[in-house]
Amino acid sequence: MASCEGPEGPAGPAGAAAPATTGTPGPAGPAGPAGAAAPGLADGGLAVGCMTPCHGFNGIVEQWKTSTHFLAQLANTDEVPTWTGPAACGNCHASDGLPRRLASQVGNTNASGLGPTNVTLGETNYLSATGIKESTYTGQTSIAQIGCATCHDTGAGTDPHITGGLYVAGSFKLRVPTGPDDQMYLEKSPLVGTITGTPAGKWGVSNTCISCHKSRQDVTQYITAATKISSTHWGPHEGPHADIFTGLGGYSFPAKTYKNSTHQSLAGCASCHMGKAAANGGMPDHSMRPQLATCQAAGCHVGQTNFDVSGGQGTIRAALQELRILLNNAGLLTRSAAAPYAALTTELTDTNFDLDLTLPGQTLDADHAGAVYNYLLVARGSASGVHNPNYTKQLLFDSISLYKGAAPAAIPDRP
Repeated sequence: MASCEGPEGPAGPAGAAAPATTGTPGPAGPAGPAGAAAPGLADGGLAVGCMTPCHGFNGIVEQWKTSTHFLAQLANTDEVPTWTGPAACGNCHASDGLPRRLASQVGNTNASGLGPTNVTLGETNYLSATGIKESTYTGQTSIAQIGCATCHDTGAGTDPHITGGLYVAGSFKLRVPTGPDDQMYLEKSPLVGTITGTPAGKWGVSNTCISCHKSRQDVTQYITAATKISSTHWGPHEGPHADIFTGLGGYSFPAKTYKNSTHQSLAGCASCHMGKAAANGGMPDHSMRPQLATCQAAGCHVGQTNFDVSGGQGTIRAALQELRILLNNAGLLTRSAAAPYAALTTELTDTNFDLDLTLPGQTLDADHAGAVYNYLLVARGSASGVHNPNYTKQLLFDSISLYKGAAPAAIPDRP
């Protein structure tokens, strides 16, 4: 009898998977090794790139806020309108004054379209058809503040705020050339009639300081055989520290030679003004205030309790007072802001030599005008002789001797 079964049919679709079941968790394994710290983070999660060394509670920014460079923003706000006139003030006082000078972005060129010979190295004076001129500020800023971007290059490859990387010492480069052979220029030129300035010396990072802290006057051209004391602001501008420190910027009396001091064997301004600060990870102190501890850490003035080393500052102050009285008796000093001008009276009892102004009106020969210039230069830029004791004493000795006709009581012998 035949079978009733047909051929085998195709396989049917797969059925649904059975639901999974989770077993009981086993015991935790041993802890693995600690992972590497996240880049740019310090304890508490603060970014090292921002907090150290710049933005910490004791870092560079907070130090800078105690400096005159920051406080000038508050003190000099009223000066801002005088920058556009045009005027030269902004070349140093404006937040972008230094960058603009380094890029030759200054105003008032001579008839040939040329400005200062070495403007990119700090010089501001030039010779025009009507005499010596000073290049003017051409920027637009209204901020009288010397800040980070004034001295440091804020380019895309140098500014940590732009690169986003961790700060590495030396990566936020200074704008001014600071190589071993680089030199900025003082305004004082070697020859009458040739406005070239003169190299200030090879001071590395301190070239930045020299680019502004100098006289705005080319004393070689400024003082002539018949020099007119033309205003209360005749003479070197405030803060001509580099002219004294380098031993190059004062009025040199004929047939006299001048020498420097031990400080000129150091690396420059930063050696004393920007010592390493533990509070910001050993980076330079941006308050720019000299600390006796900095000098002593370098092996200098050990055991000294103030900056009047061996009575040096006292000697300079006594010599300044001696010259001040001589110049005042000659009718050459005042504190009057406007006419009628008066000679110093009660002001002679203070030691604010840097506040003394010139009483306008007289015409002096070169040496007598040079002595007035030297008084103002030392009063405004020597820190009572600290910046260059030997050079300071020689300038004062020569200047006092001229007006007194004898050696100074404060400095009986020329160093």
